[in-house]
Amino acid sequence: MAKSLLACLLLLTLPAWADDAATNAAAATTNAPPPAAPADTSGKTIAISNDAGLASDGTPKDENNYQVRIGELTAPGGECYIIPIHLPAIPDGQQIVKVHIRAQLMGISNESNALANADLYGLGVRDTNKAVAGDYFQGAKDSKATLLQANFLTPKSPVRTDANTGPFVESSADGDAAMAKYLNDTCATPGNSGKYLFLRVSYDLDTIPTGNNAYMLLTTGATGDNEPPLITYTLGPKK
Repeated sequence: MAKSLLACLLLLTLPAWADDAATNAAAATTNAPPPAAPADTSGKTIAISNDAGLASDGTPKDENNYQVRIGELTAPGGECYIIPIHLPAIPDGQQIVKVHIRAQLMGISNESNALANADLYGLGVRDTNKAVAGDYFQGAKDSKATLLQANFLTPKSPVRTDANTGPFVESSADGDAAMAKYLNDTCATPGNSGKYLFLRVSYDLDTIPTGNNAYMLLTTGATGDNEPPLITYTLGPKK
């Protein structure tokens, strides 16, 4: 009789143990740390620093101004746009898969329909963000620089009508790919971390004739939220 009673008591206590185990498991699940968020690989911005115009005589132009002139300036001389950017830190195992430039044209002067195109170049890396006189160029092909996109600006480039919505001048798919390769090569070079990479938008006419022919591109001096030039990049696994 005593053994039967003991067996019954054991059976009555088993469900409670099971309930306790289930409760503890649920509590452990509730208190478990959330899964790690995936690394942010898109929408990153490259900082532009000390952008300005540069005249053919090596003189800085349009410093701290809201726009820069690209093209004719006291012909046969001209002005180009120098864009120093702070090189981003690329995480181990990652590479840049896309770079994109967006900017706003404040206006175009195309006197006598003589306006030429303007090209985007890479000029190399320096310790500081200061342009030098030798950064200036005008002409069809600069053999001392890296051409990233020919015809970045053309007489058909859209002039902005709204400070927030543009329309914008944007780099092409080929330009994005060329910039991604250029930045990957630059960032992979030992000793370049934290330095400045220089870009340039320059007029592609060797001899600039007299006449008001130029692009007025907004710079980081423009104060609207979407007015300054914007350079974004996307990361992906290194191949």
